[in-house]
Amino acid sequence: MKNIAIIGAGMTGLSLAYNLQNTNITIFDKSWRAGGRASTRKHDDLIFDHGAHYLSQKHKVKQLNDVLNKLNLLKEKEIIFYADFKKNEKIKKKIFVGKNGINSIPKGIFENIKINSHFNTKVLKIFKNKKNNYDLYTENEVFKDYDIVLVCIPFFQAKELTTDYIKFSNNHIPEYDPIYTLMLSFKEKTHLKIDGGLNLHDDISFFMKQNFKFPKLKSESWVLNMSSEYTKKNLDISNVELENYAFSIFKKILKVDNKPFFIKTHRWLYAQTKTTYNSLSKKNWINSKDNKIFLTGDWVLGKSLSDAWNAGLQLSHYLKILDI
Repeated sequence: MKNIAIIGAGMTGLSLAYNLQNTNITIFDKSWRAGGRASTRKHDDLIFDHGAHYLSQKHKVKQLNDVLNKLNLLKEKEIIFYADFKKNEKIKKKIFVGKNGINSIPKGIFENIKINSHFNTKVLKIFKNKKNNYDLYTENEVFKDYDIVLVCIPFFQAKELTTDYIKFSNNHIPEYDPIYTLMLSFKEKTHLKIDGGLNLHDDISFFMKQNFKFPKLKSESWVLNMSSEYTKKNLDISNVELENYAFSIFKKILKVDNKPFFIKTHRWLYAQTKTTYNSLSKKNWINSKDNKIFLTGDWVLGKSLSDAWNAGLQLSHYLKILDI
């Protein structure tokens, strides 16, 4: 049985683990849990989906849909949503959310797979040993003798980790959009009768109430995404300055008199794929000459959770052809 290391426990890594369950898999992630950007953040009694927000009903990855239904990980919500706030395009929108936050989706998949895992474990170096297999070095430990290494982390981190074994083309470099996310909560309910929307302002591309996802929330809570253009221009802004600016827009445009008792920033450097690797190269992964190291992730096919899952699914098909 092949000994396989998966670096990165986001949706792509979980997709590979799910589809290669007949092998000996160990998954590594620098975070304390699976999920990557499918992240739910808690602070005392507050809770926010501050990475990926929901799963679209229009996603076309049948296997992911089947897995989520089989494991009963979704709930459907109909929300009042501005398709474009600036144009006053308000609609009723049906979406899927995690039953206990967006992170409950990858968490449920991970718990179902039941594979070896090392969280809070950042792989710093990949080294080819005398057996022509690969050893993984972390800060305090060495994990030895993997036949196959599947790297499912943001492209630039994956490239840095594997540059000794893969020749990268300068013509096939995917692009990311960085996005600042802000979480804010009010003790008293606001007058707002909407659940979210797009294009609140040139500098705020997305906003969504959290209460319809988490009905037990006692405080009215919101997540704001700054636009990628604003984020790129303000990479050095302090959290306090950013939070004051973002709330001033929220308050002015939505005419909110309440003052938040909680406000927090999260900086996603690799928030979503802007230009995919597939669109540049027509390929669905990157591999070493010996077909033992493979790179993939949401940066291959697109920015959504279903794109990330599909990237792992496509690579798993190829690995099965190789009889891995």
